[in-house]
Amino acid sequence: MYREIIKKFNDAGYEAYLVGGSVRDMIMGRQIYDYDICTSALPKEVYGVFPDDKIFETGIKHGTVTLLYKDIPFEITVFRKETGYSDHRHPDKVIFGASLEEDIARRDFTMNAICYDGEKFTDLHGGITDIQNRIIRAVGDAEKRFEEDSLRILRGLRFASVLGFEIEEKTLAAMKRNAYDIKSVSAERIFTEFKKAAEGRFFAEAYEKYYDIFKLFIPNAAPVKSVFENREKAQSALVDLKADKRSVKLAKDYFTYYNFSPVMLLKNCGKENAHFICSKRGDTAALEQVLAEGTPYNLAMLDINGKDILPFVDDKTRIHEILNALLDDVMNKKIQNKREILLKKVVDRL
Repeated sequence: MYREIIKKFNDAGYEAYLVGGSVRDMIMGRQIYDYDICTSALPKEVYGVFPDDKIFETGIKHGTVTLLYKDIPFEITVFRKETGYSDHRHPDKVIFGASLEEDIARRDFTMNAICYDGEKFTDLHGGITDIQNRIIRAVGDAEKRFEEDSLRILRGLRFASVLGFEIEEKTLAAMKRNAYDIKSVSAERIFTEFKKAAEGRFFAEAYEKYYDIFKLFIPNAAPVKSVFENREKAQSALVDLKADKRSVKLAKDYFTYYNFSPVMLLKNCGKENAHFICSKRGDTAALEQVLAEGTPYNLAMLDINGKDILPFVDDKTRIHEILNALLDDVMNKKIQNKREILLKKVVDRL
């Protein structure tokens, strides 16, 4: 569908290319979630190319509009140059009407600086070779790229965690020299990038390899070998980064129950967090088997409840304790999850 959009631009006399992460993922054979198109057309000219489609001015200040084409959003940005980054985050001035070469030169990493016109790639900075070699390399002068926008340092770490790529030597050195400028990035944005990194398949390796950068923006960060002895610090760090409660709970579960069996993960963490932890340690299949077998992992799944036990106990406060003991026995396959068997076990216990 992006080819149709590019053709419409071309037919109207404008250059247009698919660019950024979508091209990178296309080359890698990964699923594409977002489509970014760069063009020589100014934002106001996009309306003329697509008169019958909805267009939203989502970033008009920086030359970006979002085109809703056949119910799919495409981010359209005019070729541009940027000058001055006094806050190490945003350009002081954006200049529209640049050439493709100038537009590409301002991008972060070579793997994200490849263009595709629907037929051929335009690769001005060796991004395809870097993808093939699994390398993260800054476009042009690495020092300048990170001085311009310190968020790019976090993005580099995220790509290392998600893709398993290695950060090129000069790029890594520039990241380290400019890492202290990350203070200019909001805690919420830091957390967003860190969360994406932590969800990456190669996070453990990236965290260990680039710990000396991670520790500069994660409060109380611990080395990977001691992270399980620093659960409280991990939770505190997420709170400091203004993480949502769900993410703080996930961190607590991850560091507390990482080595538990799949069924015990389900009991203590719930299905969603258990899935996350198992995906990180590579035993999702074992978790799926437990779920397929229907093994009870919470009290609601037991074939009896508190009302069934009430006639057998003098102290109501013991009901929860007894139910948990029964659940453990069922989870460990010591007894079957059948009402009569569970009630007999209650009588035997008392």
